[in-house]
Amino acid sequence: MLTRLVGLIVFLLDTIRQHVASICGEKFGKGIDWLSFKISGTHKIQRISSSYKGIEKMKRLERCLRNSRHQQLKEYKNYEDVKTLSEAIVKIKDISPSKDPEFIARINTTFHPMCEINKLTSEAVKLKRTKYDVESEEHEMVLLSLWNCLMPETSLDTRVSELWEDIGFQGTDPATDFRGMGILGLHNLHYLAKHKKSAAKLLAASNHPQYGFSLAITSINLTAMLMEMLETGLLRNHFYYKCCHGGSRTLALRDLHEAHCSILCDFVKFYQDRRPATIMEFNIHKAAYGEVLKEKLSSGQPLLDPVE
Repeated sequence: MLTRLVGLIVFLLDTIRQHVASICGEKFGKGIDWLSFKISGTHKIQRISSSYKGIEKMKRLERCLRNSRHQQLKEYKNYEDVKTLSEAIVKIKDISPSKDPEFIARINTTFHPMCEINKLTSEAVKLKRTKYDVESEEHEMVLLSLWNCLMPETSLDTRVSELWEDIGFQGTDPATDFRGMGILGLHNLHYLAKHKKSAAKLLAASNHPQYGFSLAITSINLTAMLMEMLETGLLRNHFYYKCCHGGSRTLALRDLHEAHCSILCDFVKFYQDRRPATIMEFNIHKAAYGEVLKEKLSSGQPLLDPVE
């Protein structure tokens, strides 16, 4: 009976804490956290772990770590190994295995999706920072494969050619267009061209006489949008949903490529449905789409639509 009463009191305090912190600031919220700890003997991170499921649990755990007074926990996005993160939490919070064996038993499983996203983000950032190198045989082969996938019936006359403009690059050498997003921009576009039937439809849509656009440049622009949302945290909701509800326990660069395909197809439909007067309105519609995407990723079920 006493245990139930304590649990109810702590639940009410945690509920009140959300409103107090939003109105009065995090300092007052931490005061309620301290009171809850004194009453229950458990840290907020333990209570979240046992009281919530799926994406809601992960969002609350992130918020808890982000607001921690311990710098080591504030930097949770730097942890790619779940065992290392789990050990840091247990040590810093001084959580005794004998007092909360259930939390200890599930801690690696609980924080696994967080570390998977951290790992994926790190890999994506490395590709973004890797400049396209015309001297790299690997880079050049991927670029040539991109052309062959999108334009199988047309041969390139030379490496530097005006033909690149047919698939949406700005000039005769596509290498210059990858400056902002590095080879991540190339790999995203190549994945679309190689693995998605919709690539041909997108290329055809890009040549619309009135509502056309530059496919390659649009892809690179949306890669930039994708990375901004991944690094600021919004896209983490999509990957949490994928890990917690989508049947995937691990993440790879393929998942980022899939997200890019989804966003690109969604944007093209959004853009052409709005019937832009000229291509000069492109950035206006791209900004508007960015707001729509943010709203979707902030919703309760932010899994992006798959693309064939």
